[in-house]
This record gives sequence, C-alpha cells and structure tokens, in this order.
Amino acid sequence: MKPRHGTARPGLIRSAAPLFLLALLPTAAANAQTDDQPAAIARFSIGQQLALDNGDVIGVTPLDLTFRRATRSQTLDLGLSLPLTEGDPKQTNFIGFGDRQARLSYRRFARNASLEAGLNYRETDLDREIFFDQDTGTLVTLDPGSVTTTSARLGYAFGSQAKLGGEFSLEYSRRAYSGTTDPDLVDSRTGSLAGRIYLEPTPLIRARIVAGADRTDSAGGGTDSRISQLGAGASLQVSKAANLDLETTWTDIRRVERDTGLSRRARGVALRLNGSLARPAGEYTLAFSSEPDTAGRREDLLLGRSIRTPRYDLSFALGATRFAGSIDPIFQAGYARDLGPVSDITASLSRVPVVDNDGNEAINTNFEAAYSRQFDEISSLSGSIRYRESQVQSGDALNAKTFAISIDYSRALTADLSLNAGYTMVRGKSGDGSRNDDERLFLGINRSFDFLP
Repeated sequence: MKPRHGTARPGLIRSAAPLFLLALLPTAAANAQTDDQPAAIARFSIGQQLALDNGDVIGVTPLDLTFRRATRSQTLDLGLSLPLTEGDPKQTNFIGFGDRQARLSYRRFARNASLEAGLNYRETDLDREIFFDQDTGTLVTLDPGSVTTTSARLGYAFGSQAKLGGEFSLEYSRRAYSGTTDPDLVDSRTGSLAGRIYLEPTPLIRARIVAGADRTDSAGGGTDSRISQLGAGASLQVSKAANLDLETTWTDIRRVERDTGLSRRARGVALRLNGSLARPAGEYTLAFSSEPDTAGRREDLLLGRSIRTPRYDLSFALGATRFAGSIDPIFQAGYARDLGPVSDITASLSRVPVVDNDGNEAINTNFEAAYSRQFDEISSLSGSIRYRESQVQSGDALNAKTFAISIDYSRALTADLSLNAGYTMVRGKSGDGSRNDDERLFLGINRSFDFLP
C-alpha cells in the first residue's frame, strides 16, 4: 500500500507551464536572438574501471554525454549517463547496466517572461538511491530491488516585475519498482497542475490567487490520492527591513486504498505565514503553517536566523511540530564556507515533518556534508557524508535509516585523459531489523572528447 514517495507537505503551487503558452512569448526577443553568439559545449567521455563491489571484482565502463547551448535568451541542456558493468554476479548477463540517468532541459527568456521544460529519467538500486535523490522530503525506503523514476515538467511565468503577473505549471512523474521484496512498494504515477496570478495594488503589496490539483494513481494494492487547493495570499513590505507573507487555501484531500476500498477524506483551511527582518549581515525569520491531512492536522512553527559574511554563510531555525496531540522538536541548519581559492565545505542538518502519497506521517532527520579541494591544476579530491532517518508517526510504514559515504579522486594525465579512484559505502537499517548494505571501491581511467571548438 505504500509507494513510499512523499513531500514535505501537500503544497501544490509550483512554477511551470503548458506548452501552448509558447505562443504568448513576445516575438521581439526571438528577433534579437539572431544577434546572440551561442556558447555551446558537446562532450563525450568513456572510461574503464576495475571495482571491488561488495566483495566481487567487476568491470565498469562509464559512458557519459553532455551538451549545452546557451545564448542571452535561451539555454538547452542534455545529459546522459550509461555505465556498463562486466561480470557483475547480480546481473543476468555478463554485460549489464549500472545506475542510468538522462536529463533534458530547455529555458527561454523573453523580456518579462520565461518558459521552461524538462525531462528526467533515472534507474538505480534502492540501496544507492541516497546518492541520486536530493528530495529529502521522502520516506526512507530500504529494499534490495531497483526503482525507475521518470518525470516531465512544463512551466511558464510572466510579469515578474509588472503589476500583473503569473506562474503556471504542469508536471508528471512515474515511479516503477523491480526486483523488490516489500509488497508495499508498488508502482505509481502522479500528475499535477498549478497556477498563480499576481496583482500589485501598491508598491508595498503583491497579492496572489493560487490554485492547484494533484492526482496520484497506484498499481496493485497501492493508494490513490486526489489533492486540490484554492486560495489567496499576499506579500507585504511592512518596513524597509521587515517583510510578511500570508497565504490561506481551502484544501481537499482524498485517499482510497485499492486493496480494501477504504476511503479517507480531509477538508479544511490551510494557513501559511512567513516573516523576515533584515539585520546587518543577515536576517531573522519566522515560519508557521497549519495544514489538514487524512491522518489529522499538523502545525509547524520555526524561528530562524541567517548570517552572511565574506567567508561563510550560516543559517539555522528551531521550532516545533504538533500532530495527533503530540509535540516534537524540528530544526533546520545550513553552513557553507570558502576555505580558500581551491577548497570549500558545505553542511546541512534538518528535522522536518513529511507525508507520503498514502498519508503516512513521519519526522525525517537529514544530514549532509560535502568537501572539495583542488590540489593543483591536475588533481582534485571530493567527499560527502549523508544520513537520513524516517520516524513514522502515523500509518503502516516502517521506521528506517540510511548512512552513506562517497569519496572521489581525479588526476589529469593528459589534456583529455584522467585517472579516477573512489569509494562509496551505504549502510541501511529498517524498523523490522532488516539491513541493506552496499560497498564499492574502484580505480580506472577516463577519456573525454569535445565535439565543438
């Protein structure tokens, strides 16, 4: 019953748009574009690695293609990654595939408007998904199988600097599992449509009308969900240093379990309040939300502070969440420091409430730290640590946690040939005591080819 993929809350208003809005873009920018000198990059790389994968010696042949074309009015990006594996005992044939990825994005600017479109595809083992999935608002999933994620997005925005503006989005995503042992991991597909209309009655007030609809259909014994929102909000400049944003929507959520036919519904007013007070080298922030869901209403409160200096940026927020009669602490923190012209470090820590498509409520703890250093013109080192944990508060999902380490070293041998070495490790544990571990050590070479001058 669980396509365990959720969001921080069922907020549906995101920026993007239908394709027919292409016709609304001013033609003047298209004419001016002929004067742009496009900057283009086209690169293909192939490598060969010897890897120790969970005690087995295998071969890995990374194949990567990158293309980018940009002018002052539009950008086009394409990225493909297809690693081949040789002699992997987990594969049926001698030659198999590793974690595959593809992305295509296009963005066009025209005076006070923009259009963007994107396609993404990723197929990876579930125990290694923490390296690829940056959505920390999902419940942690542990299983020896694999998952294929496909998504598409269209977006249109206009009038960002005008008294009348808007944003529209259309999104689709599909999540398909294979080789899994958990019967609750079922395929699902989600479509969403959202829009905002902005009005600026005075220079200090920017009001908006918001609407959105989200539909998720699951296979087998999964859960189908329907979420809709309609409301209004406004951003106010209270003073030169203080800003306030208030939004209220009527929210309707309905979930139906396909195997039992059980239907759950929640309707009510959702309230979101955000405030900021600018201070020297940073600001104070306030965030409050109260939103209904089929398992009950949740209320969040966060008080924050951000500090910006020439050497580092620091932000943190502390608060509490109330759900089903209990109050739990929540927090968010981020740190970024420039250690010099050749080195930097970033870190983030959060404990936030999430809800998945089945209505399972949980508290997610996320930690991530990354470090990179350029030793000289030809060698570099990077590493990261990630930790995620889901503590379920409502529903039949299991508590789970996962920890991952990644280290990469690269050294240029010639202008287009490099030596690469790295290590990845994942440790995962579920609430029922089951474990999912993965470990790989590799060494190889990589050759790049540039197609454009």
